[in-house]
Amino acid sequence: MASNIKITHADTSLILSWDPGLLAWEGDGVDVSLKYEVQISSDSTFSAVSNDAYNALIDSAFLYLGEEQIVPLQEYFARVRAVASTGKGESRWVTSEKFHILDELPEINLFRTIKIHQLTDQGIYLNWESNDELTRLIVSTEDESEIQEFDLSPAEGKEGNLLVEGLDPSQAYVARLFKESRPMGVLEFTTKESIEGKGFIDLRESSDPMILQNTLNTVAEGSTIVLNRGMTYTITETFKLDRGVTVMSYPGFGPQAHIEMSSSFDVSAPGSVELIRFEDLNITGEQGSTYVFNLSSSSDIKKIEFEGCLIEEHRGVMRMKDAGLKVVDQYVINNSIVQNIGNYNVLTVDHNDAKVNDVRLSKSSFINLMWILRFGGAVTSDLRAIDIEDVTFYNAPSDNRYVVDNMRGTATNGLTIRNTIFGYSDGARAINRNNISQITVVNSFATQDFGTTLVEGVTPYSANSNSVFAKPNNDIYAESDLTIIDKELFTVGDPRWRP
Repeated sequence: MASNIKITHADTSLILSWDPGLLAWEGDGVDVSLKYEVQISSDSTFSAVSNDAYNALIDSAFLYLGEEQIVPLQEYFARVRAVASTGKGESRWVTSEKFHILDELPEINLFRTIKIHQLTDQGIYLNWESNDELTRLIVSTEDESEIQEFDLSPAEGKEGNLLVEGLDPSQAYVARLFKESRPMGVLEFTTKESIEGKGFIDLRESSDPMILQNTLNTVAEGSTIVLNRGMTYTITETFKLDRGVTVMSYPGFGPQAHIEMSSSFDVSAPGSVELIRFEDLNITGEQGSTYVFNLSSSSDIKKIEFEGCLIEEHRGVMRMKDAGLKVVDQYVINNSIVQNIGNYNVLTVDHNDAKVNDVRLSKSSFINLMWILRFGGAVTSDLRAIDIEDVTFYNAPSDNRYVVDNMRGTATNGLTIRNTIFGYSDGARAINRNNISQITVVNSFATQDFGTTLVEGVTPYSANSNSVFAKPNNDIYAESDLTIIDKELFTVGDPRWRP
């Protein structure tokens, strides 16, 4: 043998190779060939057969070893000698350095969760963990009939985000990251629906801040009014909607359209209203006086919904007051942030003629509110169900107030809390006059610095908010970065704060 053993690693396998042995002449007409005796052992002295993992005579000057031949992570040694086919000679042994192989590579997914503001009907901001070894990003339809491929520089891989445009609305896509040929992440997503079509009212060409208020009760029932991103629209009076409508920012990235309210919306409609929906908007007011909805007129509303909104600086989000039957069948806040709300809360029911059936708070954050849900002291109106799922509460409730204050009412189908975290509060309690017969809590926690009492079934967590969140701010609550940094809690809270 004229060379040592070379080891070529490939993580979960390797190849041992050596230069072919040299043959001596054995006389005219004698055809001599070489084979190689290979021994693989965990014993560097090769003295105990019981330590052998492989022992064979082979024709080639190399040997592939994978997990079928040797145990991953176990250290081995190899030795090889050449053997003449005539049986009249063999070389000295050549011995390798120690070696091992790795377990099968674990599945890696560097993609981060898609946040609500990072996806439109025609584009997406893809985000991943910083990695300067990434080389490619591929975005395709599920059937790969449409493919976009991006070569990633080390700087782009390290930066960890890329805008992909030119996608189709309501289309399922798959994004894949690669380090050379090795998969480094898979993410499935579906673009949003197109807003084009029947009932589409485009106000983007107008620079009049009153254009929204002047348009609302002039459009057809069920219309979608689209506002210009970054522009401020004013509501200067208590505005009584008389029809169902959706108001939204034009799909895209950057600042939301801003609705600035000096009063509140009410609903006074001659018939039933199917849907009032605010989407992708920043809705602000005055914490001492305004509401998004201050319902006083008789009305029948099937659904009031906030989707992807930032609602801040109001006395309350929705209040129901005064005589006259008013019913909201479904009240939904999804993918939104509600912060700096006064003592009229996410929902306050202030009269027995007012009724909300189902309340759903999901994939949202509630920051610096006194109560969450409250029924006035003399109100006996009952809900059907309260669902709280994938929610982050921070200083909400506060000031020794309640998550649910229902002194005389109840929720006939119960309260459900899933994947939710209750963070710091300067004073919080669970439920006033617990008339909720059924409470279901799944995977939900409260930090050590949350209030005084917990909703039954919410688990007290062993750490406080400073250890759980990235940068909580107890001076200016709304400036908190509530990204979860405790890996034990990566499955709870508003998804926008999850890694």
